[in-house]
Amino acid sequence: MKIFICVPEHDSSRQQELSIRLCESLRKFYGDINLSDIEFFTGSKRTVYIMNKSLRDGSDSEIIRIIRGLIGSDSDVKLNYSRINPNFRPQVPDSDSDSDSDLNSSSEKDSHNHNHDKDNEFDYKKLSLNYHAEEPRYTFEQVILPEDTLKRIQEAADMISPEVRQIVFDDWGLSSIVPHAASAMSFYGPPGTGKTMAAEAVANYLGKKIIRASYADIESKYHGEGPKMVKAIFMAAAREDAVLFIDESDSLLSKRLTNVTDGSVQAINSMRSQLLISLEQFNGVVIFATNLVVNYDKAFLSRLISIEFPMPDLNARKYIWQKHLHGESMNIPFDVNDSVNIDELAEKYKSFCGREIKNSVIYACVSEAVKVRRGEAKREDIKLTHEDIINACEKVKLEAEQVLKSSDHTESRKLKLTDDENKELTSVMQNELDKRNQNNNSPDSN
Repeated sequence: MKIFICVPEHDSSRQQELSIRLCESLRKFYGDINLSDIEFFTGSKRTVYIMNKSLRDGSDSEIIRIIRGLIGSDSDVKLNYSRINPNFRPQVPDSDSDSDSDLNSSSEKDSHNHNHDKDNEFDYKKLSLNYHAEEPRYTFEQVILPEDTLKRIQEAADMISPEVRQIVFDDWGLSSIVPHAASAMSFYGPPGTGKTMAAEAVANYLGKKIIRASYADIESKYHGEGPKMVKAIFMAAAREDAVLFIDESDSLLSKRLTNVTDGSVQAINSMRSQLLISLEQFNGVVIFATNLVVNYDKAFLSRLISIEFPMPDLNARKYIWQKHLHGESMNIPFDVNDSVNIDELAEKYKSFCGREIKNSVIYACVSEAVKVRRGEAKREDIKLTHEDIINACEKVKLEAEQVLKSSDHTESRKLKLTDDENKELTSVMQNELDKRNQNNNSPDSN
């Protein structure tokens, strides 16, 4: 698939946006379209050359209407151009020109570009080998969320199951309007509310492995590498038929930048544009997680099933405490004469999420187990009490409060002076300047 667009002006940021919209609008007529399939060149008249034939008979007028709506109402649109000139491949001219000699290239040029595309594809496959799928560590039985939240997650995951895909997209024909059946979810909410666990539970629910990544894994300080990493990570997920989980995704899915003048900013926009294309082409489950969903670009949000992960309420906190202290796999030695009061813990520590409850249990257990290592107690004598859990909770609470109150240590330390000290320092500096001026104006200085 190739689309060549002749435009009078050269605006890379505008061209990127047009390419994305064309890919989205024309995919139902031509199947897979990538950003690399669309090339711009400069000329005196707006002309669009679509080399391939539409998959839908009688759609020419609709295609022309869509293209003119995006490129300009005066655009000349040439459809199925390969039957007129199968070797057509325009070059970007040094000056504004629209002559046939500038637009046609030799077969040697075509061969070079074909080899270049093959090299690029090899690079993507090589980069994709950096990502490996792993077995999920959690199930939905271990994820404690409101019932409606769990139901929405499972319904979104069911969209990609073989049974549903066969019925809806194959038997009922929805594949004609949605060539790539995928489920893209956005898990958003405060830290520690179970977003990562839920992503792994989705993979377990579908019987798939999971590829975990973050914005830092995709971003690159080398210009142009970001889009490659985006395509590579989706390629890895497709190769291993794995759920793709991208954490800290607010930086990756944030609003694209306008008034682009800096090369690094252009690279960021290009990376986000490639992500849009990868989402459209992916036949699997991709899950984005963030604490800052308000930063998401609307173009991404419209493609995602957004699911909020709220802070646990009182009943949820009780259930989480119960799971962590007395779950089926737990074997914590408690003092039978001093049982842990779960109702009190859930009520007293209202601000705790699942992660803070987990950390409190870990701290309490480690605090007691350390006594064995230090020779302060025998293993068989250790018994945890309600007070041990309370002490651990207070430690977690104190840590959180200290973090919130902490200063920005990245700023340089500044010397603070009183008003009198400022006046004295100013006076000393002025005297020094006066002495220098006198020396410069003295006869000896001439």
